[in-house]
Amino acid sequence: MGKLLETINLHIPIIQAGMAGGITTPKLVAEVANAGALGTIGAGYMSASSLRNEIQAVKQLTDKPFAVNLFAANLESFSSDVAPMQHFLEKYRNELEIDPGKQSVKVYDYLQEKVYVVIEQDIPVVSTAFGVLSSVLIERLKKNDVKLIGMATNLDEANELVEAGYDIIVAQGFEAGGHRGTFDVNKYPNGCNVGLLSLVQEFLYNLDVPVVAAGGISNNGQIDALLRMGAAGVQLGTKFLVAKEAGTNSAYRRALMKASSVDTVITSAFSGRPARAVFNRFIQEVETSDCEILPFPIQNELTKDIRGAAKEFAVSEFQSLWAGQGVGSIVNEDPVVDILASLIGKDTEETDQLGLELDD
Repeated sequence: MGKLLETINLHIPIIQAGMAGGITTPKLVAEVANAGALGTIGAGYMSASSLRNEIQAVKQLTDKPFAVNLFAANLESFSSDVAPMQHFLEKYRNELEIDPGKQSVKVYDYLQEKVYVVIEQDIPVVSTAFGVLSSVLIERLKKNDVKLIGMATNLDEANELVEAGYDIIVAQGFEAGGHRGTFDVNKYPNGCNVGLLSLVQEFLYNLDVPVVAAGGISNNGQIDALLRMGAAGVQLGTKFLVAKEAGTNSAYRRALMKASSVDTVITSAFSGRPARAVFNRFIQEVETSDCEILPFPIQNELTKDIRGAAKEFAVSEFQSLWAGQGVGSIVNEDPVVDILASLIGKDTEETDQLGLELDD
């Protein structure tokens, strides 16, 4: 644990996952950081200018270190071969009373520009998913004393990250919500589905860098057990989705609080990349149709307007309700400080002392 706390200057060995799509508001990230854990801006889909604005907004709320999460994969893509899927999706657009879908889609990538923003804004930690940053970008970040956290779902991926110069590896068990970091989804169409305990044990035995556990973690008992195993810390996403400071919309929040662990499935219906979500009508109908799901990020771009309208109109059946298998533990919406207090087994009024006690 000490290696993690020292490496990225934390008091509490907890990382708030970099959930893309507007969940990681400046208030959420700052409150996590102020409590002594690592808050993370989910910047995977952001433009460079949007990221700069988010960073500056967080800095207005905290002077503590926080991270930025980026997709290591190049999102730049174009397709005009989308007519069958767009035709299928029109029924949802009709129900939501929004405009028809376009017959071609273009997705832009801002990774290099976002790395420049990270350096310009003096961000101390970058985490990545879906692969390994290029050697050029890694060198650029390292020259500016940026610590790198990489998501891995098997030992081969973890070794690639370590060899490339990453400082900390997150072991993402198949229990994790949303998109896991599996590098090759052609080889692993549903993601590399290794359970968290086995994955952590394998990483601890084979790696010489701090290992952080992620996937279905929802309470203090699990965290204590993982730390006793030797994990340097834990990363949680689902638990923070219902934080009062999170950008999660009301229909999504209600769905999470009603769901149990058996209600999540791994699906590519929304994005074209396997991700764990609460099962709903959209998943059922897309996966049982004869229409081929397009690869990420094309499928993600095609469903973007539907997901956006569903958020606006509070229709959970058409939203990507990303959630890990620990979702059944969520019963209330709480402030970040209460969530962190519960995760480390302290009363809320004791949270000012959390970091000091864990550092001892």
